[in-house]
Amino acid sequence: MAAGLAHEVKNPLGAIKGAAQLLEEVGAAADDPAAREFVGIILEEANRLDRVVGSFLDYARPHAGNPIPLDLNAAVRRTVQILSSQITDGAVDVQQDLTEPLPHTRMDPEKFRQVLMNLMQNAIQAMDGRGKITVSTAVRRAARGRIAGADAASIARRSLVDETELVEVSVRDTGPGIAPKVLRNLFIPFFTTKAQGTGLGLAISQAIVQNAGGTIEVHSQPGDGTTFTIVLPAAGDALASPIPDAPLVPAPSV
Repeated sequence: MAAGLAHEVKNPLGAIKGAAQLLEEVGAAADDPAAREFVGIILEEANRLDRVVGSFLDYARPHAGNPIPLDLNAAVRRTVQILSSQITDGAVDVQQDLTEPLPHTRMDPEKFRQVLMNLMQNAIQAMDGRGKITVSTAVRRAARGRIAGADAASIARRSLVDETELVEVSVRDTGPGIAPKVLRNLFIPFFTTKAQGTGLGLAISQAIVQNAGGTIEVHSQPGDGTTFTIVLPAAGDALASPIPDAPLVPAPSV
């Protein structure tokens, strides 16, 4: 229903934008500054609403794409290369700390690149375009089917056959960190601290990763930077939704 409503909004929105563009041309021909100013506002807000609706459609109907065994290190290198080419002033230092060898995971490469690019762009914005970003990969093991609140003794008694292998990709920035109140709401749709943000980037990223059997963790302290970690099952393991050792910021319930 929500996706259908979003589609219905996009149609008249497109008509409004088209009419505003025609008015802009008329105003420019008539050399009417007031008309150009108000039409400019209409176009700006129409474009913003179009981005919100488009992002909402991505969130309302996420799909797994074409999952294949994915070399995360290669995907990280390529994504960093693409983003680094867009940083022309040299104010952001992007470093890589990749674990070799790293097990493959099963995920659509474009979906993974979308999530990683979003996290890195968020890091750049959090640092106001100046600072250091470190993208790292690692392997961890977690108890298969572990639930929150399980005591350490019971976990220690589990044998290796009860564990699953996970791969993770972390994005750490040297920004100001995130306040605890904001941290609790990061993955809630439409929550944003950005003036022009839609509040759906992280929610969409979490949904994409969950479709691949993983999750996104976030750890931050005000004044000490922020680390987002994509946690995914290794390709050799059955897909799961593991709960890692550190507490998570949960995605919103649907």
